[in-house]
Amino acid sequence: MIYFSTLLISLFLTIAVTPIARQFCLRIRAVDIPGGRKIHEAPVPKGGGLAMAVGASVPVILWAVPDGFVKALITGAALVLAFGLMDDLRPLSWKAKFAGQVGAALTVVLWGGIEIRNLGEIWEYRLPDYVAIPLTVIVIVGVTNAVNLSDGLDGLAGGICLLGFACMAYLGYVAENLTVTVLALAVAGAIFGFLRFNTHPATLFMGDAGSQFLGFMAVCLALKLTQGNTPLSPLLPLVMLGFPILDTIAVMTERISLGQSPFHPDNKHFHHRLLRLGFFHTEAVAIIYALQAGLVSAAVLFRYHSEWLLLAGYAVFAAFVTGGFLLADRTGFKFKRYDLIDKVIKGKLKALKE
Repeated sequence: MIYFSTLLISLFLTIAVTPIARQFCLRIRAVDIPGGRKIHEAPVPKGGGLAMAVGASVPVILWAVPDGFVKALITGAALVLAFGLMDDLRPLSWKAKFAGQVGAALTVVLWGGIEIRNLGEIWEYRLPDYVAIPLTVIVIVGVTNAVNLSDGLDGLAGGICLLGFACMAYLGYVAENLTVTVLALAVAGAIFGFLRFNTHPATLFMGDAGSQFLGFMAVCLALKLTQGNTPLSPLLPLVMLGFPILDTIAVMTERISLGQSPFHPDNKHFHHRLLRLGFFHTEAVAIIYALQAGLVSAAVLFRYHSEWLLLAGYAVFAAFVTGGFLLADRTGFKFKRYDLIDKVIKGKLKALKE
């Protein structure tokens, strides 16, 4: 009953709060202006992150056990959200954003006890402090930014994270981890409510506040679920959040190979590539949803299996996705939608004449 109530409260509260957040962002001019690499054609307010945070917080306050982890997670998420809201209002320097993310990561590591100590069969020894602490901070900051960078189409980052949180909620329930299950369901419900306003054509964006909030919550819950005394594979976070991680690694690798900064903005993300291949906005989002759904399904099915098996499976997935885009680029492949439609129409007309 607690789980169902958590999902419903966060869902309907987010739906109720979102119009208020939208008007607030319009008033303070926290609006995403079209241009450059952006796909949308009209200004769109960026209040979704604030609405989701409010929607998710109420059931967490009601039912999550207020231990050190929960308090640290809420504090870290609030810090990420605050820096994101400031960036949505007036763009911050990369140093300021990085400082906020590192501060949030250190909060959950030093206060909340989230640490990457166990790598399973990949490294059978428990990682010492001088490795575990910086590694955990790097992973948290990296995934937070990966989700942020995936927020390029209407409903994209929200849907990817919704699948990830649904997977975490199920695995948390199976592992009898009440805290992770409640937190994952709370955020999942908030995303579901927000997507009502963010599906194409979106009337509201989540902004940097929303994408960084979701990325931070996702990686922290994934680590909490898979580190410590649990039979779940410690490599599951890589699989559950695999698509934005792969997208970021692929884009940065290509930039470096071209002699550019890995942080140089461009239109080489997977969603940009799908649009260039001729897919519609909603089709590109649906394809990425399907790929992410495959990853979370694999995480559920192979949750107790060898880390080497999970790593090999993810490598095959990465090769399939990146290889497919590389092949399309080299061959000049385009999805010939209109040729297919013309053939169908002409075939029908010919049949009618006969």
